[in-house]
Amino acid sequence: MHKRCWKIIPGVILIVMLAGSVGAETLSRDHLDSQADSYLELLDQNRFDDAWLAMSKLFQALNNRAKWQNRQQVLRTAYGSLVSRQFFRINYRQSYSYSPDGSYVIIQYKSVFQNKDDTFETIVLDCHNPLNCSVRDYVLR
Repeated sequence: MHKRCWKIIPGVILIVMLAGSVGAETLSRDHLDSQADSYLELLDQNRFDDAWLAMSKLFQALNNRAKWQNRQQVLRTAYGSLVSRQFFRINYRQSYSYSPDGSYVIIQYKSVFQNKDDTFETIVLDCHNPLNCSVRDYVLR
């Protein structure tokens, strides 16, 4: 019986290792879109405190909360309310600026605001934990 266990253990270890190495590329686009959309809804509703809390711990460590929230509020006020938002593209990367290597998903949307046409919104998801990606960055241009 003990010999049989020793034969099974390497297989179990391999399965566990492979399951742990699932990257962001294996997540469905719907799942990633849903996470990005949920975050964008917070910003669209001017829920900047909640949006800050949804950001990754690394983002929070690198940015001043009050300044970030003020910047979002100023931009959203200047741009006006959202008119439309369409998915533009998605990229998968193993690295991102000022971040450790890992799994990152960059989702871009073409957006139109009341006072600003032809805008790009970029959300960077940190998917070190693929089942629970956090927002690593948000850029409005």
